[in-house]
Amino acid sequence: MNIKNLPKSIKGFFGKYWKKWTILVVLAMLIYIGFIFYLYVYKSIYQLKEVSAQRFEIEKNIYEQIMDSYSNVGENINRVINKDYADPFK
Repeated sequence: MNIKNLPKSIKGFFGKYWKKWTILVVLAMLIYIGFIFYLYVYKSIYQLKEVSAQRFEIEKNIYEQIMDSYSNVGENINRVINKDYADPFK
């Protein structure tokens, strides 16, 4: 086969059977889209999820630190709200 005639033969082959190739390409795209949909949508929604029972505990010293900082914030807010500011217009 001559290299110069190769594009003509390919053009003739695709030109003659373009309907079949179009249907094949569309079907391949649908299968690919279905596969992607199955992987990323269907499996993530409907896949059985195993629930593990774990007991969460907060350490006592960390809890005390959090509560101390929370009370300090509350005290600061009350101090700012109840403070008497000088009237700037007098």
